[in-house]
Amino acid sequence: MSDRIVKLSFHAPVHFGRRRLSDSEYICDAATLFSALYIEALSMGCADDLLHAAKTGEIAFSDALPYIGEQLYIPKPMIALPRAVEARLESSDSRSRKANKKLRFIPMKKLPDYLDGSFDFVSELGRFDLGASCVRTKVNLAKAASEDAEPYHVGGFSYNPGCGIYFIVRGTFDVEPLFVQLGFSGIGGKRSSGYGRFSPKFLDANLPGLASEDDFGKRAMLLSSSLPREDELSDGLFRDAQYRLEKKGGFVQSCAHAPTPRKKRDMWVFAPGSVFVRPFGGGVFDVNQTKGAHPVYRYARSMWMEL
Repeated sequence: MSDRIVKLSFHAPVHFGRRRLSDSEYICDAATLFSALYIEALSMGCADDLLHAAKTGEIAFSDALPYIGEQLYIPKPMIALPRAVEARLESSDSRSRKANKKLRFIPMKKLPDYLDGSFDFVSELGRFDLGASCVRTKVNLAKAASEDAEPYHVGGFSYNPGCGIYFIVRGTFDVEPLFVQLGFSGIGGKRSSGYGRFSPKFLDANLPGLASEDDFGKRAMLLSSSLPREDELSDGLFRDAQYRLEKKGGFVQSCAHAPTPRKKRDMWVFAPGSVFVRPFGGGVFDVNQTKGAHPVYRYARSMWMEL
């Protein structure tokens, strides 16, 4: 199966939503990417092909992952550290313990160091300088002449030069034209204000340890926010697993869906970095909860890296 890395170099801040409009993350999940690509595919006449490819596994995406220069980062695996490392952290100064808690991502090439306990948490946290959060104050121009017009604050994240996010793309479906078009439209929120525009760079990749549910080893961690299908759920799936669940929701971004914005059905997914010893493939789920409206899809297929 073909593996590619798509590096996004941003021309403006991004707004990846959190709880409040004034907040912003520096990464997004695979569902955000798939939704953005699907909207572009609608205008290019290939939306059904993209949806079919995603459902059948002809194309698969990781969540957004950071890069700094040539250094690619992956989620910190949710595994118990060797006892000797745990003891060392407990006996060391608080910097190492705090650095371990703060680190969300580790360099891909240093995964073996993390697994064998030789990883330097303090040094790696100091090197992780991706960019900075920013807040911009705006005013609703439609109400500018009204006494009710009040400023509001929009959060964003500006990446340092040479830094950004990348996606791992597996499969044979050609998504390059969609990424190029999406670069002009932007990804994330507040795109009408110029947020989220980027230039993509496509790289062929032979990533060590990248696996699928068909060639699973002893254990592997998720690189994407994923949810098993009903036929994949069993007690054995959770045996020896270490995971975190995240709630996904939001509003439907479609004028054809309903006259007013409607909420999507909430979903709980396994977060990237979750570790399992039994695989699952996940799926693309309809999260529409408005009767009679068109389907609303959330991408939640799995991508695995062996440990």
